[in-house]
Amino acid sequence: MECKIIFLLIALVPYVYSYSAGAPESECVDMTPRHHVEPQTTPFPYNILISKRQIRAGETVEVTIQGKTAKDTIKGLLVQARVGNTPIGTFDASASSQYIQLLNCGNSKGSAITHKKIENPPQSIKFYWTAPKGLKEKVTFFATVALNGGTFWTQQKSETLSVN
Repeated sequence: MECKIIFLLIALVPYVYSYSAGAPESECVDMTPRHHVEPQTTPFPYNILISKRQIRAGETVEVTIQGKTAKDTIKGLLVQARVGNTPIGTFDASASSQYIQLLNCGNSKGSAITHKKIENPPQSIKFYWTAPKGLKEKVTFFATVALNGGTFWTQQKSETLSVN
């Protein structure tokens, strides 16, 4: 019996670890972590800041996820730019590459960002998003942010970005 329990625990380690190193592609649709607790319903303690409110197709905008207070750090993150429910555009994670990495949602390469394993959670994370050529829509950034494994907010929305 003891061997079965040890085997089960060892088998679960990669599953748990993979989430601490970033969201899997299976979370692209509902953006809800599988942390075995419900998302928070309290006010979102982070700001989703976009450097411009209007850009042209093919241009890039800076996006920052930032805690409202010093205690509001970021342990986990999943961000997409969407038109309706469709992820669109491409992200550049180089500004905060020690914290984030690209994620491919659907057939779109780099259409989301997610966290890496974060030892010392920052209060803000900055990255860039580029609108696809030919886009003439309003875009909203959706963010799921985890303060820790048991405290997280899902699908929080930014202000709208107009792409002409």
